[in-house]
Amino acid sequence: MTKKDEKKNDDELLEKLEEIKKEKEDKEIGWEIEELNKKIQELENEKKEITEMTKRAQYDYINLKMDFDRLVRQTEEKDANQGIDILIDVVKKFLPFVENLRKSLENINKEQLQDPLTKWVQIVYDNFIKTLGSMNIKAIESVWLEPDLFFHEPVSVQKTEDKKMKWKIIQEFERWFFWEKDGEKKVIVSSKVIVGE
Repeated sequence: MTKKDEKKNDDELLEKLEEIKKEKEDKEIGWEIEELNKKIQELENEKKEITEMTKRAQYDYINLKMDFDRLVRQTEEKDANQGIDILIDVVKKFLPFVENLRKSLENINKEQLQDPLTKWVQIVYDNFIKTLGSMNIKAIESVWLEPDLFFHEPVSVQKTEDKKMKWKIIQEFERWFFWEKDGEKKVIVSSKVIVGE
């Protein structure tokens, strides 16, 4: 083998060695790129899971906040209504006494008006009405009005000669009361009325 051939062989060997080295480097780079792509994919999946968890947590928080706000509002309304309901229950118990006083006063003749007992009954009745008014409790107006099923309970119908009074309340059988504050109304007991026909 000549020197020229040797050199050619050496060059070929060096070239092959460079190719092998380059292939090895390409494989290693390819392997590293593949590993990096796997890592990137894993990180993207983790990010996606964390984003979904965050969205669920925000959604759950909003729902819990709404539930809490609703509970607070219902509790406040319940507390406010409970005070009103207790007041109405107490007033309902002594209203028959007030109604009996009213009926007694309506049935007093003119001669008895100056009697001290009659005056005392009138004072007691007036004080009851004034006290009820201070608690936002008012008498239900009835006579000359059309029946309102919220306030009135018609117990009878009577013929009337007055055409203006047809289907209007001509007589109050029992006068009862309602509670009213800030536009809210609750009937304690409906007034029993007689309607003209």
